Amino acid sequence: MQHLVRFISSVGLMLAGQTFAYATTYPVTVTDVANRQVEILQEPKRIVLQDGRDLFTLALLDRQDPFQRIVAWNNIVKRADPNTWEVFEHQWPASANRATDMKFGDEGDLNLEAIVAAHPDLLVFQTRARASLENAGVASKLAALKIPVIFVDSDLDPVTNSQKTVELLGRVLNRENEARAYLDFYRSRLASIDQIIKQHSHRPVVFVEAKAGQSGASACCFTHGDVYWGKLVEAAGGQNLGSSLLPGATGDVTLETVLGKQPDVYVMTGSQFPGYTSVAPGFGFGDSVKQPMIDRSMSLLQERPGFAQLKASQNGRVFGIYHQFYASSWNRQC
Repeated sequence: MQHLVRFISSVGLMLAGQTFAYATTYPVTVTDVANRQVEILQEPKRIVLQDGRDLFTLALLDRQDPFQRIVAWNNIVKRADPNTWEVFEHQWPASANRATDMKFGDEGDLNLEAIVAAHPDLLVFQTRARASLENAGVASKLAALKIPVIFVDSDLDPVTNSQKTVELLGRVLNRENEARAYLDFYRSRLASIDQIIKQHSHRPVVFVEAKAGQSGASACCFTHGDVYWGKLVEAAGGQNLGSSLLPGATGDVTLETVLGKQPDVYVMTGSQFPGYTSVAPGFGFGDSVKQPMIDRSMSLLQERPGFAQLKASQNGRVFGIYHQFYASSWNRQC
């Protein structure tokens, strides 16, 4: 828990040193990440989140209690990353479980009647859900009910759009000071990375095994194309191997295929995924994150047949990282 609290507190300290004061004047018309004009009549107090990982952004903005506005959501954090959920739950015990978990589909499937029954004054959806909402007629029904919808993005193009998302929600939620403080921090980190990239002409080829070990010790290899972790690899100065191997956003490739390409760097993403089959390295937040357990998982996954033949393995360039960074405005922490 200390890591989570320390991170949020650092944003607060940056804010405390600022002299500016911004406040949103309502009604306000904003342009969301899908380039739609949306009018917000008053400060939203009752929010529906289609993707629960937007909780990370709310923790930057509503730092005293990121749950205070959520009335219904898809609590994917609790189901997919229970260790991190326990940290949030421990920090905000009175409000963490107050909202209804509607378990929306990842692409936007939802129960419109249940949403309306929650009496929201704002719906926040990831842009990947837009097509599903429009094809099902949900978007037009929400417009008829005069419930504003804004589209955000923290994973399809995480570096560019997570900044836009923080700025957008900061304005919509009357948290412009907090948004500006974080964006100043984010952009300073990004500038440092860009400066390092300019000093090197070689762009290493990187293979990201996403959710490494989630399906067991022998499973391999799920990866991302030119989205998600693929975008983060490119932003960090690498060449994402998955982008050339996959026809779509995500998919599985064999270890033999990876061996044939011999990437310079091999990255495994993990967290404490639920389930008995998972041997994923348990990266995340909180006191239950133990380095010896992570080391054992990383070693076990590197014992898979053929792995030792990878150039990245032989050169000591196999790394692990917290999986949820790719879908969070906190991605500059990696």
